[in-house]
Amino acid sequence: MEWDKFKDYLQQVLALATAVFEGPTFGYSETALQQCFQKDQKVSLNTFLDVLMSDPCPPCLMWLPLLHRMASVEHVYHPVICDACQARSFTGFRYKCQRCANYQLCQNCFWRGRTSGTHSNEHEMKEYSSYKSPSKQLAHSIHKSLRCMPMANRTTHPVFPEVPQRPLDLSNVVPMTPTTARHHAPDPIIDWSSQVLPGQFPMNGAMMDDEHKLIARYSAKLSGRAQYPSSLMLKERSAPMDESLDERAMIARLEEENGEMLREMELLEQQQELENTDDQLNGLRERKAQLEEKMHVMQQTRRQLMQQLEALMSQLNTKGIVNGGSMGAIPESLSGIGSRVTNAFRDHSMPRAGSLPAAQLQGDLLHAADDITTNMGTLLKELDQAQEEMVNGGGAESS
Repeated sequence: MEWDKFKDYLQQVLALATAVFEGPTFGYSETALQQCFQKDQKVSLNTFLDVLMSDPCPPCLMWLPLLHRMASVEHVYHPVICDACQARSFTGFRYKCQRCANYQLCQNCFWRGRTSGTHSNEHEMKEYSSYKSPSKQLAHSIHKSLRCMPMANRTTHPVFPEVPQRPLDLSNVVPMTPTTARHHAPDPIIDWSSQVLPGQFPMNGAMMDDEHKLIARYSAKLSGRAQYPSSLMLKERSAPMDESLDERAMIARLEEENGEMLREMELLEQQQELENTDDQLNGLRERKAQLEEKMHVMQQTRRQLMQQLEALMSQLNTKGIVNGGSMGAIPESLSGIGSRVTNAFRDHSMPRAGSLPAAQLQGDLLHAADDITTNMGTLLKELDQAQEEMVNGGGAESS
């Protein structure tokens, strides 16, 4: 082990503790280096792993395996009930009291100091990072009693050789991408293995292929390629890819322009619909004004007809008073048109010779009543039609 590189490594690792304001306890110092290894000590890879992964580990790195355990038990499920918060199951660490019978706490309750019953925070607790069913615990105790347990000092990490092996340069190995393998047919396989076999290599180094090139060729053959790709082949394959990218960019740009044109067309259609609506509203307003003017004329005509009817009724009443023998006196007060028309037809006897003017007046009155009825019917129809058109016009304006 190179001491300077290990020094840099330890500084970078302990920088994590310094970042969370734990520098006074777990900060870097020369003492921390001495806690791990001595400067003149010969350290191999296996020794390095044994020291860092031992229990207990060096004091300056004791937080590192704790974080590793916390990350590993983050999703460990414990199907037991927490005696403090009464949770039926929980994840993370599980803590069991060594004094209270079957008293277990979840990770949150133990860290916050929650207790229940006769349990106290001063009791000794045992931490569990996994869960074993009662049957497995029974089997474990039986194996332990029969001393069938494996050796406890067995290392859990792999053992590496003392002399490092020669590193292989695989930088020239370029695996085939899924897109290329899907869109391109496999090239014809060149059976070079029959020409160059391991037993046919000459012994001189000039004629023997390099070991790394052979590994690259084997990798290329396993990945579906026939021969090792050269830079020229890569350029030839990259050219159509660049063209396809340009075409896709052009298609995307054309689609964007098409979308803008569609949006402009929609805006123009909406403006045209608004203009048509304005024209319809103007027409409805003109029609409303015409109907109001016509209604005013009809009201004036009705008023004139009512005046003519009242004049005829007054003449009829006057003649009736003069010819009292034939028509008789009318004691009622003539205050309305209905009473006048009723009084005009109260005499059911045949008119005599002296009452001819009264008969003529009755005929004129009947003609006037017919005209008034006809005009009133026409007026009511016009009023209904005008009211419907006004309602329809108001609904269009509100919309």
